[in-house]
Amino acid sequence: MTTRHRWHLLALGMILAAAGCGDSGLVNASGRLTYKGQPVPSTLVTFWPAEEGKRASTGVTDDDGNFTLSYSRQEPGVLVGRHTVFLAYHVSIEEELGKVPPKASKELKAVIAKYGDPKTSNLHYEIKENGQRIEINLE
Repeated sequence: MTTRHRWHLLALGMILAAAGCGDSGLVNASGRLTYKGQPVPSTLVTFWPAEEGKRASTGVTDDDGNFTLSYSRQEPGVLVGRHTVFLAYHVSIEEELGKVPPKASKELKAVIAKYGDPKTSNLHYEIKENGQRIEINLE
């Protein structure tokens, strides 16, 4: 076997090894956030893994309360496992500049703030499978 062939085999082996390590444990997940049966818009939804040292996934609700979770800017998804969910009202640039009215009432902002601390939030969800849909109904 020539040196050239050895290098090709070594490169192929490294590529295969890297591909085998590509299982990140992420699955796609989305959901809907509601309060009293009504959609909760413009809210940052954070899924914080129970497993220590793992990164959270986030999504922002649209006007219908729907969100899709992302692990990073380049990686969609969320880690499989148990998560604590916490919320924060997301002020759009248009709202901040006064070009549009707030999408949430003061009452709704207070409810969102109730779930704003991961240490006190009682929202806990288990991510089990790819394509999972999570319904979060606030009280």
